Amino acid sequence: MRKKHIQEFVQSYLKENINKDDITIDATIGNGHDTAILAELSKFVYGFDIQELALVNTTNLLKEKGLSNYELINDSHENILNYIKDFKCIVFNLGYLPNSDKKITTTKKTTLKTLKSLTSYLKQNQFIIITCYPGHQEGKMEADAVLDFVGKLNSSFSVSKYELINKDNKPPFVVIIEKG
Repeated sequence: MRKKHIQEFVQSYLKENINKDDITIDATIGNGHDTAILAELSKFVYGFDIQELALVNTTNLLKEKGLSNYELINDSHENILNYIKDFKCIVFNLGYLPNSDKKITTTKKTTLKTLKSLTSYLKQNQFIIITCYPGHQEGKMEADAVLDFVGKLNSSFSVSKYELINKDNKPPFVVIIEKG
């Protein structure tokens, strides 16, 4: 059996756990690939990013695919609950926008603040899926902080981690937080 690449794992998990009645959130839209998958699987997707380029790239991708069930919001993921409170899942793809300024990244501080507010709000059968990239300095600090945070969640949550362990140079990994 072939081990799934990180993105394949995330896509497979989303396909198994989202249906056409669900509202979904892409907390970090980047170039729009997760947003497109969420739009294809769910009733509606809200996408967040602080970079205008991410909104442009994502809009172009979604239009190319003929998708219209989305709203893109030029704001930080830490403000998600100011916009929407009814959702099935939230997807995070941490780090920086590929092919852009690598100095603009998600940060340990805002990601932890967001996860604290979201987990305190999470209801039964909702989940958060986070792809962490520890291969750069901020990404390593952020990934370590995410693991520390989820490791301390109470037993009303199920937390799992998916990673390839035989790779060099700190490969990405996925954390799933499910509310039971």
